Amino acid sequence: MITVDYSIEHAARDFWLLVGSELRYPRDLEESVVWALPLDVRKVARLKASNVEATARKVGLPYSFSGTDRRLCGCLLAYNDSGIIFLDAADSEGERRFTLAHELAHFLLDYQAPRKHALDTLGESIRPVLDGLRPATIEERVHAVLDDAPLGVLSHLMERPSGGLPSSAALSVESRADRMALELLAPSAAVSGEAARLRGMAYSARLLRLRQTLESRYGLPPTIAGWHAGRVLHGGGGAGFRDWLLGTDG
Repeated sequence: MITVDYSIEHAARDFWLLVGSELRYPRDLEESVVWALPLDVRKVARLKASNVEATARKVGLPYSFSGTDRRLCGCLLAYNDSGIIFLDAADSEGERRFTLAHELAHFLLDYQAPRKHALDTLGESIRPVLDGLRPATIEERVHAVLDDAPLGVLSHLMERPSGGLPSSAALSVESRADRMALELLAPSAAVSGEAARLRGMAYSARLLRLRQTLESRYGLPPTIAGWHAGRVLHGGGGAGFRDWLLGTDG
């Protein structure tokens, strides 16, 4: 079984309830995002940080990146209750799907949710502070809710790793976005059911079959599918005594 963070599971479920259409796999996330949320999805060939900065300037956003220009898998710019998600058009369909899910997770978890909490707690008078139009007053600063709410433009650059999951996945915020991306595309309940149907097979065969299913049915890119298949089966105990006895797994 997969260990589930129920706040992530509920957030993913709420998003698909908002979409309201019949859910088929692999899920058409791009169409759902544009229809259900104030988000624009833009594909840029060989996406770089400078592409994001140029777009920000065009739409009047006070955003600039630090460091040298570099290739990206994706990027989120969120502002004034809306945002833009950039994807590298040169990536495969599966890679773009996972990148979009990852950036959507950042929008829902790290921008929209804390912003809504701040507005619910402090009222509409705090909106100019959240939008970066005025500084918070001394009285407003004492509210811990502002510590979690993004002020002004929220940006997230999804770095292009040399292989495997994004290099920043060890950081808690990135790990959480990865987990929600998987929950959006391949819900834990459905994937646990897929794994359960493979019981009785050798571990290596289960790993291969589940990875193939995550790629073909759920549309995950190969590296993510392989990592997630191992994670799911490890949560179910991994290779067992039967596998060791048959000499089919290490």
